[in-house]
Amino acid sequence: MSRERSNRKILRFAILVLILAVAIPEARPSSSQNFARMQRPYSCRLFDDEQRKCAFGSCDKRTVHRLRNECLRDGGRP
Repeated sequence: MSRERSNRKILRFAILVLILAVAIPEARPSSSQNFARMQRPYSCRLFDDEQRKCAFGSCDKRTVHRLRNECLRDGGRP
């Protein structure tokens, strides 16, 4: 009886580990996306952040224009 109970506990633990092994990598963004973002010039990353602000309606058009020009100057793509 206790051996059967022990086997059930081991089986439950193994199933839990498998579920977590599948769920955890899906929850975080892929490292290639983060790596690609970090390869862009700093001015382009600032431009991206300012564009996100515009999506919520709290940006300055002059700042967006200036950052877009700096990003292009630094070799990035807007």
